[in-house]
Amino acid sequence: MVASHFDLAVLGADDPLGEAVLRLLEERELAIGKLYPLTLNDVEVTVAFAGKDWPCMTEREFDFGLAQALVVATRAGAARRLADQALAARPTMPVIKVEGVEPAPAVVVARVLRVIDALAGVRSAEVFVALSVAMAGKPGVDELSNQTRGLFNLDSPDPEVFPLQIAFNLLPLPDQEYDADLAEATARLLGKPLAVGYSSIQAPLFFGAAVMLHVSTAQPPELDRLRQALTRAEGITLMESDLPAGIPTPATDAAESDDVFVGRIQANDCRLKLWLVFDPLRLEAAQLAAAVENWIDKPANSMLT
Repeated sequence: MVASHFDLAVLGADDPLGEAVLRLLEERELAIGKLYPLTLNDVEVTVAFAGKDWPCMTEREFDFGLAQALVVATRAGAARRLADQALAARPTMPVIKVEGVEPAPAVVVARVLRVIDALAGVRSAEVFVALSVAMAGKPGVDELSNQTRGLFNLDSPDPEVFPLQIAFNLLPLPDQEYDADLAEATARLLGKPLAVGYSSIQAPLFFGAAVMLHVSTAQPPELDRLRQALTRAEGITLMESDLPAGIPTPATDAAESDDVFVGRIQANDCRLKLWLVFDPLRLEAAQLAAAVENWIDKPANSMLT
């Protein structure tokens, strides 16, 4: 990497999202000077970045005045409070929170709907989303892992992060506003009002996500043209095969990819059904990394000194 005086703090660096942000910053070879990885945990932990391990600091150990910008890569309530405190102390410091990026399910659904709309016109859509425990951060991953091992040992699960047992189970999301936020984000990304309904669940997946997308179109779509358009579209990988191994899944295809993988396309007159898988952490981390890149490239606009 090029030598730089741009020093960056990443709060939640040891969370799955924070780790995804660090991987993207390294992949893009952004000119980071000093990295300050911060954790909300009290245990000693390190993160990998630029070919070495970095010990994480707690917020009690860190002076936010050392960093030129802050990325909040965790949804923990404590992180939001710390970010507000940092901004109160340094009002001009650039800060981006994960709550400030477009939610990954809306990003991928809008990406696919845009292609369908251009060919057949989208009238409405219904979206069923299965999210991984990684969206709840490292505590969510640890809870699924611990419950899975415990159930094999005939132990009773002890839910803490999720309201009920998550191992070998499915749960509706406790945040009922999330589905409404996804619908608003989808319309915003498409640049037009759209009747779209979301139903989201927490699935016993460690990473990745899946979507069943049902679309009502203004005219019957021509499947050959649709497949060709999806193949040409940026950020979409079409995977259709009569073989079971040709079906995209979160674990086998989506991990560490910026694409949405589309399979199992079915049509009945003006109704379309599509199966989508993607890596939500990667897609949201990409937006956080892009903000850092913008701060570095345009310091005057991002108030860096």
